[in-house]
Amino acid sequence: MSNTETIDGVQLSILQNSLSQVQNAVRAYDVKAQIVSIGFIFSLGTIAKIGEMAPEDPANTTLYVLIFWVLAVVPIAMFGYVLYPSRSAAPKLGVKGLNLQRSYYLLEEQYPDLDSYLDAFDKSDWKLELAYEIQKNSLLRDLKRRRFVWALALSGLSFALLFLIQLLRSVSFFS
Repeated sequence: MSNTETIDGVQLSILQNSLSQVQNAVRAYDVKAQIVSIGFIFSLGTIAKIGEMAPEDPANTTLYVLIFWVLAVVPIAMFGYVLYPSRSAAPKLGVKGLNLQRSYYLLEEQYPDLDSYLDAFDKSDWKLELAYEIQKNSLLRDLKRRRFVWALALSGLSFALLFLIQLLRSVSFFS
């Protein structure tokens, strides 16, 4: 039988709730990145329309196009980078010497059939299994948070540089 009797109901409930909170936070960063990237893309359309109204300087058209594409594509890619990290990309945890069965998060290659999974399930120390999942998901959450902050910062920088470019184009129009 499994080692759940070594954990009282309160401890088990706390571990399960903690794991649920961490998993929800990981999903929340995915949703935030999707929403902000869509907003960023729509904003670029508006900025592009405003840019079309400013007079063009043929000598610098190529430079403007290159700058615009760098400023537009890099932040979008960074929001995609927030979505990328999965459990496999999360930092590795040292588990040598522990009786970790990895039976909470089912990996098909580790347990190809029901019997092997049930054997691991019965050998599981659920306090250890849940603590591992909490730590693994917490590291993934922190990775996503850092990437999200970088994507926001690059978006802000992009907007500032686009504003400066358009401002410089409009100043040259009036002179």
